[in-house]
Amino acid sequence: MLDFNKVVFGRRSIRTFSEKEVSEEQIYRLLEYGHAAPSAGNIQPWEFVIVRDYENKVAIVNTTYIGNNKLNGKPQEWILRAPVFIVVIANKEKSYNRYGEDALKTLIYLDTSACVENILLGAVELGLSSCYVCGFRKEELAKVLKLPETYEPIAILPVGYSNEFCLEKPKISLHDILHYETF
Repeated sequence: MLDFNKVVFGRRSIRTFSEKEVSEEQIYRLLEYGHAAPSAGNIQPWEFVIVRDYENKVAIVNTTYIGNNKLNGKPQEWILRAPVFIVVIANKEKSYNRYGEDALKTLIYLDTSACVENILLGAVELGLSSCYVCGFRKEELAKVLKLPETYEPIAILPVGYSNEFCLEKPKISLHDILHYETF
């Protein structure tokens, strides 16, 4: 096992992958990491769709876009290089039944984002790489995945072995964003 600091500070958004396959055991372990995340009321609103089939991956990529041009943006074709996708989806009904409208406004996003972060950190732990992809048209992706109406796609996580050396990107100084007692 890696040191926690190496896992947290070693996480990078990787966009190129080798052709080496990711085992079912590794995927299952990533899902266990994600499933261990905290959630409001312990609802655990996340579910996962694992995609390996190339045609299904192409259909998913066709729902994505680069930047903020949601309607006409170029698809994020680099995702196709990953041998497997984990699509994290939220069961909206599960959260709504407990927390009402607040669940649909914030809680499903907070809960599933905690799940996503655990998966991303777990990838580092397992020697894998990934990237948090959220630039996609939700309605189209839901159709591609044949999701029931009460489910919402939250993230596409392409997973594989890195094929690049990725430098650490600079972060804003913690000193500049730290406040005590009041803003």
